[in-house]
Amino acid sequence: MSPSNFRQHFRVLAGMSSLQYLKQLRLQDARQLMLNENIDAVSAAVRVGNESASQFSREYTRLFGAPPQRDMRRLLEGSPVDPHDLDATARR
Repeated sequence: MSPSNFRQHFRVLAGMSSLQYLKQLRLQDARQLMLNENIDAVSAAVRVGNESASQFSREYTRLFGAPPQRDMRRLLEGSPVDPHDLDATARR
């Protein structure tokens, strides 16, 4: 399969480009690290391969609807959260 054919098939199946999919996986992994290991956003961003903390924060906010620190506070305090928020792929 050619690279362009693969990209086309991937987009049809996943509903997004492979780059968008990878970014989303990294953001979900970072979110789980922050929840499960109680680490800060910068540390989580670095652990999942992000080089820019500000870019990570922008992308995180775009995906989850709140900056990392506010999102963690909301999740840890038990504020009402849409169950799909924990799995952002369900929103796409």
